Amino acid sequence: MSQLLPTSGHAGGGAGEPTKRIVVGVDGSPGAARALDWAAAEAGRRGATLVVVGAWVGHGSAEADTPPAKEAHRVVGDASARVEETHPEVAVERSVLEGEPAPALLEAARAADLLVVGARGQGGFRGLRIGSVGQHCVTNADCPVAIVRPAEDAPTPPDATPRRIAVGVDGSDASVVALDWAIAEAVRCAATLEIVAAWVFPGTAGYVFTMDVAIPEAAREVVRTALARAAAMAPGIHVRGDVHQDPPAVALEAVSRQADLLVVGSRGLGAFRGLLLGAVSQHVAQHAHCSVVVVRQPGPH
Repeated sequence: MSQLLPTSGHAGGGAGEPTKRIVVGVDGSPGAARALDWAAAEAGRRGATLVVVGAWVGHGSAEADTPPAKEAHRVVGDASARVEETHPEVAVERSVLEGEPAPALLEAARAADLLVVGARGQGGFRGLRIGSVGQHCVTNADCPVAIVRPAEDAPTPPDATPRRIAVGVDGSDASVVALDWAIAEAVRCAATLEIVAAWVFPGTAGYVFTMDVAIPEAAREVVRTALARAAAMAPGIHVRGDVHQDPPAVALEAVSRQADLLVVGSRGLGAFRGLLLGAVSQHVAQHAHCSVVVVRQPGPH
C-alpha cells in the first residue's frame, strides 16, 4: 500500500525538464530529523521536489488504520510540516508505504536523483543506520545515496551549505562518476573541492616486497587527470588535489575529519584499486566523520 501526496511549494525544473527528486526516509528519530534537514537544504539548492517517505510493517494486516500505519502517517506529516516551515521554497510530497523500510525506500527512489538516509534511526524505520537499512540502500539503490551523520559525529548543521567537499578517485570509471557528482555539488555549493587519491606498496605478511615507483606516480597521475577534468567542467570552483600514502579507507576517513561532505564511488579498480563497495566505500559510510554520498555507476550492477 502506498500514498503519495503533494503538499506545498513548486515543482523543480523548467518547462520540458524532468522534475528533480530527492527521497528521504523518516522515522521520528533524531538521526532521521538530521537527514530530513540535510535533504531539504539539498532540494533547495537543486530546485528539486523532496519526497518524504515513511514505512510501516503490517504484521499480517494491510489495514491502513492500524497503530503502525497511523504512526507512519503522523511521522511523515510532521516531517513534511517541518520542511514547509524551514524551507518553504521546496516542493514536498508525502509517501507512506506498507512494508519493510529498506525495500520501501528503494521503491520510492527508483526514479530519484538522490536517496538520503540518516546514519542512525529507530521507530518505524528502526535500524536506519549504515549496516542495516542504510547499508541495504547503499548496496542496492539505483541512484546516489547520502548517509547523513549524527550531530555528535558531524557538528556542522545539516542544513548548512557544504564549504569543503572531498572525493576519492582511483582512475576507475566508477570514480569518474563520483568525481563528476562531486564537481556538480561543489558548483551548487560554491565549495572547495578536494580530490583525494591513496596508494600503498603491495606487501606480504606485513613486509614491503617491492619499491615500484610506478605505484605512487600512477596515483599522482590519477589526481592530475581529475584536476584537469574539474578545471574543464567547472573552471570557477577552487580545487586541490592530494595523494596519500595510506590504504584508501584510512586516507578517506582522515580527510573526512576536515570535510563537510565526502563522495565516493560504489566500486573501483584503477592504479590503487580499493574503492569497492563492501570495502572502502562501506568503511567510509560507516566511519567517516562527515556525511557521505556513495555514487553508483549507471548501468547494470
